[in-house]
Amino acid sequence: MLLVLAGPAGAGKSTLCDRLVVEAPGFERVITATTRPPRSGEVDGRDYHFLTQRQFDERLAAADFLEWAWVHRTHRYGTLKSAVLDRLPHSNLVINVDVQGVRSIRQAAASEPLLRSRLVTVFVAPDTLEELRRRLAYRGTDDKAEIERRLQTAVAELREKSSYDYVLHSRSKEEDFRALLDIWRQARRRAVGAAG
Repeated sequence: MLLVLAGPAGAGKSTLCDRLVVEAPGFERVITATTRPPRSGEVDGRDYHFLTQRQFDERLAAADFLEWAWVHRTHRYGTLKSAVLDRLPHSNLVINVDVQGVRSIRQAAASEPLLRSRLVTVFVAPDTLEELRRRLAYRGTDDKAEIERRLQTAVAELREKSSYDYVLHSRSKEEDFRALLDIWRQARRRAVGAAG
């Protein structure tokens, strides 16, 4: 199955993805591509595939992306088709994308039976915008203007949460991880029931 996590920046999606890969047997993280520069400690091919604008354009022209989007009007992010479709028959995959990406993945699933049958979407929702502001500030990766821009984006993203298969109401890291495991168990039961 492909477990897709989306929601506002700072909601804890990356932490959940990373922990699922480490603690849940059989999960692999889908590495997405971006044109933004690496942050301190990030490694190409492990955290993201860091592409130049030109490389991204070349991959777009070759129709290599399952989804892609401009994020916060500054950088492009995308998921290479090969990163999902080549691995999905053999692995459980987890990916963290923005809400635009989820829309695109759903569109791609309409014409990809394998993807359609294995796609599970989860919206990770903060309790309040104030809690989200606190988390973004705590990360220490964005200045005040960027935090405000991300909060404005979050308001629009939150309007879409009801269109997801599951909504995870974020609390603590431990509660969120237990909730994600519960969602995964429910999704597996649904898939087995649908196949039977």
